[in-house]
Amino acid sequence: MGRSICISATFLTGRYHGEEWPPSPARLVQAMVAGVKTGGYQALWPEAEVALRWLERRPAPVILALPEVKLQGYRLAVPNNDMDTVAREWAAGKLADPAKLRTMKDVAPRLAEGSGPHVRYLWSLDSGEDEALAESVQRLSHCLYAFGWGVDMAYADAELRVDAPAQGYEEWTPSRSRGTQLAVPVPGFLDDLEATYRRFTERVRTMDTDTRPTVYRLQRYERRGATACPLAIFGLRTASGESVLSKRWDEAIEIAAWLRHAAAQALKADVNSAEIAGFVLGHGPEGGDASFRLSYVPMPSIGHAHGDGRIRRAMLVEPRTADGLIVGRLAVKLAGAVLTDSGGNPACTLGPPPDERVVDFYTRQAQVWRSVTPVILHGFNATHGQISLTKTDNLLARAFEMAGYPRETIESIVFQPAPLWPGTGAAREMRVPSHLLRYPRYHVEVRFRSPVPGPVLAGIGWHYGIGLFAAVE
Repeated sequence: MGRSICISATFLTGRYHGEEWPPSPARLVQAMVAGVKTGGYQALWPEAEVALRWLERRPAPVILALPEVKLQGYRLAVPNNDMDTVAREWAAGKLADPAKLRTMKDVAPRLAEGSGPHVRYLWSLDSGEDEALAESVQRLSHCLYAFGWGVDMAYADAELRVDAPAQGYEEWTPSRSRGTQLAVPVPGFLDDLEATYRRFTERVRTMDTDTRPTVYRLQRYERRGATACPLAIFGLRTASGESVLSKRWDEAIEIAAWLRHAAAQALKADVNSAEIAGFVLGHGPEGGDASFRLSYVPMPSIGHAHGDGRIRRAMLVEPRTADGLIVGRLAVKLAGAVLTDSGGNPACTLGPPPDERVVDFYTRQAQVWRSVTPVILHGFNATHGQISLTKTDNLLARAFEMAGYPRETIESIVFQPAPLWPGTGAAREMRVPSHLLRYPRYHVEVRFRSPVPGPVLAGIGWHYGIGLFAAVE
């Protein structure tokens, strides 16, 4: 990489209580503004303001963060300033003590591994910018005293670098479509912070409760090394192409069959028959890797206020270790194609997806995922007619291992027969191929130790889109 200004932050106790990891670039700038506006550091404000306005004009930085470990969460009783409750009690002639108003606050601390610096931010320099700017940013960084909550005491330093000190760090890079959303400064961010602070200091006199900054941009960051699957996404339209096609969530295998047949037909002229049989149709040689094949994944509409669970989109997914060539060809060949049903009748037309909101729930990077279509186990989980929790846990762990998620990457797995997303149904209501009817199936929530990129699929039927997960916000 070229020259960059690297701001390195170290937590004195190694603990961080902010909501996101790594801490967002906007949070870092807020922490430095708070520091330079405190005590004797205010004398540095004229010089610091120049550095801050440079930071808000720069593209989103690359972030290097040490691996995090989530510690045991807990709850605190904190003061609740809702005086309306007290006023209603007083109006009714009742005694009420404002000091007794309490609300519960969830605390989810993180422990950053290593002695630090725990997180580094690298803003690239243009050719005309020199060491003088780096010195101003360095003096600004020395003003930082807390980063995250007030209890997260920290210090920072800045330096001019021509390389990325990546040893032992996870690299988070800006992404157009995948990853964790982090707030980054934009022009006007500093002015908004100052206006927010003024509203905060005058909130009692003016009754203005809106005391949070609003001028920033949400940027997706993808963790390097978290390999995503090659995929192609389509919207489903009626056979005539005039309107959006909508199918029930439990009809996934029907749509998957349409896609599977169309993919095989489209590749006949370009791909040898053995590869079509094995990789595209899943009829590989005896003893081969049955998981190394193309998956046909209908996507129910979930995740927003109007999510009804109906299928309006589908994606083709290659294994993470594949080169993406087949999906790349099919993305072109199937665009606008008419799919046919088992009787050879036109069933639907493939077009662009209706919107990106639903797609994002399946393809983003997240730590917690919940099944939209149930996971079909690789065996039976009953002992003497009673469901065995131990057997079920082992079978679910095995399902994720076969899908490429080793047990050591998983923090917890929870299963149930009832749906986990509005608009979808119970696990037993899912239509499955006849040869899988006898196997147990459940809805599952999985929490990974670190965020993983979507799509996440597991279970026997995941090549048909059964066992599809969506990210939890």
